[in-house]
Amino acid sequence: MNKLRYIDSWFWCRYTINPYSGCEHACIYCDARSNRYYLQDIQDFENEVLIKVDIDKKLDSKIKNARNLLPDVVAMGGVNDAYQPIEEKAKNTRKILQILAKYEFPITISTKSNNIIKDIDLFRKIAQSTWCSIAFSITTMDPKLAKFLEPSSSSPVERLEALSLIKKKAPNVQVGVNFMPIIPFLEDNELNMKSLITKSYEAGADFILFAPGLTLRDAQKDFFINKLKNSEYRNIIEPLLNLYFGEKFSWHEYSTKISSNILNYCENYTLPIRMKRWIPKDYRKWNYKISELLLNKYYHDSLKGNPDKSMLWAGLSLNDLKESILEVYKRGELLKVNSFNMKIINFIEPYMKKSRNFNQKTGLDKFL
Repeated sequence: MNKLRYIDSWFWCRYTINPYSGCEHACIYCDARSNRYYLQDIQDFENEVLIKVDIDKKLDSKIKNARNLLPDVVAMGGVNDAYQPIEEKAKNTRKILQILAKYEFPITISTKSNNIIKDIDLFRKIAQSTWCSIAFSITTMDPKLAKFLEPSSSSPVERLEALSLIKKKAPNVQVGVNFMPIIPFLEDNELNMKSLITKSYEAGADFILFAPGLTLRDAQKDFFINKLKNSEYRNIIEPLLNLYFGEKFSWHEYSTKISSNILNYCENYTLPIRMKRWIPKDYRKWNYKISELLLNKYYHDSLKGNPDKSMLWAGLSLNDLKESILEVYKRGELLKVNSFNMKIINFIEPYMKKSRNFNQKTGLDKFL
């Protein structure tokens, strides 16, 4: 289980864990193909999946013997799918979930597989004791295009059916859709965006996270472009490379336009574009609430083309504060908090003032 330097502001995770190395889903755009993951020289990414032996015993030992390991959100399968086909045999993901449930760690999982429904009992249990969020990664409702991009994943319809089933059998689990990566010139058309958001809403999604574009790094870029060259989608190669590497770099304008369109569709269905955060019950409670407020503000301003990095760094830094921000506020020492300035303080102070009475809904809970 790896600890991130900063809590991830998309999935709210502090830790990550990968049940396997490699992924049978064989998605042709997958960022895990890039050199940063050091797999190219030692492993055939989609044909050789390494099963981590005794992963549950090692995880149990690590948590049990750690002196300063506070429960926080664990993201499952960052560079592979935790529910790829090998899970039916090895069950590493289920073993991990059982340990995390034992120690009451909240979890978040992103998947392209309907095999996830086999663990609904554990999701319900984890959500009851702490927090559980599941996101199905879906970028197109076109079954033909999905098969080309994600050859061995469950179909988009199957993923939405699994979403609906989890929503029905474990209503305390937060379930949504990751509309990412949105591949330029393949998945950014009005028909695809509207269809995916409509179908997600009808399936009962609690949120949609979206991200225009995809990474195009070294080996990942080469693999993806080669796949396109040998397909009926080869005509997007030139505009795609121009968008990313052309002299007239217009990524900002492109991203803002696509984000604006998706945001409008989501607003039509009142679909949240952010996942609700897990909030601990210890001294971190108000730190995480205020951090969520700051990071959501930064994200929404970014969509409008007005990002304020001070909001971002203040929100990220606050997650690591070793005491309650309320105590710091009462001492009048907010300026001593890492990355805080008067603009940040003026933004959060109205909420801070109303948060002193914990038992009334006139404080932060009202605004979050």
